Amino acid sequence: MKNFIRRRAGVIGAALLAATAMTAIPAHAEGSWSSYISNWNSGNESRRWTDNHTDSTSTQVDFSSCTIHAGDTKIRLELDRDISYWPDATYGMRDNYCGNSNWGEMSDKGSFYFIDYHDGGIDVGSVYTSY
Repeated sequence: MKNFIRRRAGVIGAALLAATAMTAIPAHAEGSWSSYISNWNSGNESRRWTDNHTDSTSTQVDFSSCTIHAGDTKIRLELDRDISYWPDATYGMRDNYCGNSNWGEMSDKGSFYFIDYHDGGIDVGSVYTSY
């Protein structure tokens, strides 16, 4: 009888552990990508990425190793979501001084991209986007 109770307790413990592991919240972003920018001008768009809103991670763009060829040191970035056959949704502009731009958690799913609004050409040695 004691062995039966021990085995049953072991099975219940293993089941609880498995259930807990399956419901754990991931501690990482849904996705990210890295690249660089060469000779970008105002109005240029980044590549697109898909955010399925499966986590609560903020959408962020990090620039480093920037060269600004003309104009202000401020690089204005606008985050947009692609909408077919309709004007794209805009999530606002952020000033990026060769650093981080953060739009917070996206509540919408879709294909996102950012646009540069700067009055001169720029090069960015490292672009890291997480979402």
